[in-house]
Amino acid sequence: MAVSRRLDRAPGWLAILVVVVVAAAPVAVVAWSLVDPSGGVWADLWATRLPGMITDTVTLLVTVLVGTLLLGTALAWVVTVHRFPGRRLIGWLLVTPLAIPGYVAGFVWLDTLSGPLGARGVRSIWVCAAAMVLTLYPYVYLFARAAFREQSADTLAAARSLGCSAPAAFWRVALPLARPALAAGGALVAMEVLTDVGTVRLFNVSTVADGVLRVWFGTGNRDAASELAVVLIGTAVALIALERGLRGRGRFTQGSATRRVGTQRSTPVATAGVMASCIAVLVVAVAVPVARLVGWAFEARRTGQTVSVAGDLAHHVVNTLRIAGIATVVCVVLGTALAVLVHHRGRVATVFGRVAALGYAVPGPVVAVGAVIALAAVDRRGLLPGGSLLVGSLAGLVYALAVRFFAVSYQGVEAGLLRVPGAAVASSRTLGARPWRVALRVELPMVRGALLAGPALVAIDTVKELPITLLLRPFGVDTLSVWVWQATSESLWVQAAVPSLAMVVVGMVAVGALLYALERGAEVVS
Repeated sequence: MAVSRRLDRAPGWLAILVVVVVAAAPVAVVAWSLVDPSGGVWADLWATRLPGMITDTVTLLVTVLVGTLLLGTALAWVVTVHRFPGRRLIGWLLVTPLAIPGYVAGFVWLDTLSGPLGARGVRSIWVCAAAMVLTLYPYVYLFARAAFREQSADTLAAARSLGCSAPAAFWRVALPLARPALAAGGALVAMEVLTDVGTVRLFNVSTVADGVLRVWFGTGNRDAASELAVVLIGTAVALIALERGLRGRGRFTQGSATRRVGTQRSTPVATAGVMASCIAVLVVAVAVPVARLVGWAFEARRTGQTVSVAGDLAHHVVNTLRIAGIATVVCVVLGTALAVLVHHRGRVATVFGRVAALGYAVPGPVVAVGAVIALAAVDRRGLLPGGSLLVGSLAGLVYALAVRFFAVSYQGVEAGLLRVPGAAVASSRTLGARPWRVALRVELPMVRGALLAGPALVAIDTVKELPITLLLRPFGVDTLSVWVWQATSESLWVQAAVPSLAMVVVGMVAVGALLYALERGAEVVS
């Protein structure tokens, strides 16, 4: 019987190993460059741009992290505890900056602030950081708001009864309890900063991620690009370890009271201040960029700048939706299948799942470089029928996007499965149902919110993704992000407005789906 059970489980373990190998291959081939490093490459990099890249990367990373943590946490707290007109609507609108790519907000503010600050003054690391904070704070906001809503009102009441003022109760009780969630949101922000290429290029900020692309396109030296990418891998791994450490030490327990933190009436002055603050953030983060884009779009239509060399708007929208749609389906199918396979298989299977999901913790340029190397190795061996090649194909691009983003779907389903009552699964198994039947008929229907949140987040990310699309897109297949990149590289803001506005519209639809899923109990995971 024991041997038969192990044989029944063998196909599942084989499937897990296949997914792990395929998903981790691009990261592994880049990391392998450290086995035989090129001394000349590192000497040239260190003698020229590498010290400045590291300095700019660290400065930008710390600045954006501090800014998003402050803004996202503050907004989450005031929306959670203050009662004011339109609170529910404003609370969800504060998530909408996720739909605006950082490089789109970047060129809008670059033009808007060029008058007051001057062309040289606006192209600085500090303005770049501010633009990134406005588009990335929703990651922290979502985690912080979920954490604050789950806290016990009795805990805060006890702090107040011991003489703590409302601000003191926030700093000494609510904020420490939310620390693991804030660490998770901050980790997502950090990964976005590390992977950003379009925004930093606009503001002349020389980061390591931008350096990977400059080396790739400027010298054509694949080895140098992959070795430089190792710096990003090391930084990403260090950030993951730090985030997990903060979560591990942040084991704060709460009482079993069912009363959660609720809204409170405030003075008219406080209410007006809270509303004004939230609306001001929405105006700066959403209203101003969208208004400028709409104005430029009308000008582009009037002056005939709604077509690029590759084609018109419809061409780019179709390509974007096709690539994002296929990548989203692949991510959801693989992520859901892996989560089901890993579930109930113990700690070893969980570790394999984390390894397969490593691509999300690695910046896009690294995944792009690794995917090109891995796909080129397959092409050299002529393993595909008819002499087909993966490098420069739609399949190669989708593969790289899946490596980068399938973890979003996997971790969402994994978190949802952990909340499924064990009694429901046990009852189904005692009735003779096979594991896959239990998953399809019992477990997955109970995590519908996660199954919707995953595709929404993957769609948002794939539509905005630039480095992977830029490096791996098939010839003649340009997306909206590539069109924006080409136009903004030449400071053609009017020409970039139409594809940027289209990206925002697509992103808003995906954000709406995400909010719908969160309303139905989906979790935000990292």
